[in-house]
Amino acid sequence: MEEETKKFPRLRKYGYWIFLVTAILVLVLVAVLSAQKAKGPITQNISIEPETESFVSAEPVRFLSPLSSVDVIKNYSNSALQYSKTLKQWEAHKAIDFLAEEGTDVFAVLDGTITEVSYNYLMGNVVKLDVGKGLVVVYKSLQNDPPVKPGDKVKRGDVIGKVSATAKSEASDGPHLHLETWLNGENVDPNEYLDLTEKESE
Repeated sequence: MEEETKKFPRLRKYGYWIFLVTAILVLVLVAVLSAQKAKGPITQNISIEPETESFVSAEPVRFLSPLSSVDVIKNYSNSALQYSKTLKQWEAHKAIDFLAEEGTDVFAVLDGTITEVSYNYLMGNVVKLDVGKGLVVVYKSLQNDPPVKPGDKVKRGDVIGKVSATAKSEASDGPHLHLETWLNGENVDPNEYLDLTEKESE
């Protein structure tokens, strides 16, 4: 070691200063690189603002009234219980029941595709209408032989059935339309989409 020091006398004299200057240069380089990296996320946030504004400004889905004349006899209730005269019990009613005369036309509330036409003993003749974006409208207590079949494309205001009293579980209510809405497989309140002031079909 002493021989190496004798060969490089300046290293012992200026070694501390060389180390100090090198350390300062490294710190400055790290600070510059960190500052440039911090600018990245700010630029990205600015670029996605138009997409966010477009999503927020999307208009809500609004249904056409399913009947030309609206008379609600039983509204939607998810937790509040309503009395069923037919079953003689209190229960939640996750649909809207519209009173109407036998044979009254029932309309498609939106453009969509018929996905099911079936009969259920408790709920009568059933038609399911897929209107897109995970939203399905279910019509129950219809007359026999609805004028639609699975796969049919229908337009808003098209007749897809007629009012009847085929729902045995609601027989005491007489002829009426039982309307349900399902969003991504979950039962939801039809009032979120209905404008019941719009009573005429188009």
